[in-house]
Amino acid sequence: MDGYSLIELVMAIVLATIAFPGIVTMFTSIYVNGGNGELMTVANLLAVEQMEVILADKAGSGAGFGYANITSAKYGSVSPAAPFNAYGRAVTVTAVNIDGDEDYPAKQVVVRVTHPKIPDVILTCLITDHPGLNQ
Repeated sequence: MDGYSLIELVMAIVLATIAFPGIVTMFTSIYVNGGNGELMTVANLLAVEQMEVILADKAGSGAGFGYANITSAKYGSVSPAAPFNAYGRAVTVTAVNIDGDEDYPAKQVVVRVTHPKIPDVILTCLITDHPGLNQ
């Protein structure tokens, strides 16, 4: 006898019914989270940009520049310019000693970039007043 029996047809419908919600959920997740890679890339670039500004300020000469002027108060919360208004950028500067040695004071600079659709992007750097020790 050719064709499918009623049992085979019912089993095919049951299996399709079980698989359908999972497939819909997968495609919905891909659609909703599809742009997160671009958002993460922009957040990384904004963090690197701010860190480069801080390192350039440390290397600069003149009033307001140099190691002593790298403080949380100076950089604090910096809002990126348009079209990146949805991102938040905050800088925290903390005094530390390298390996606990008081002869080598340093500043730990943390740049945190936030966006409501992605996890925070955090970039950390140790800055010293000694040439050749910056990491």
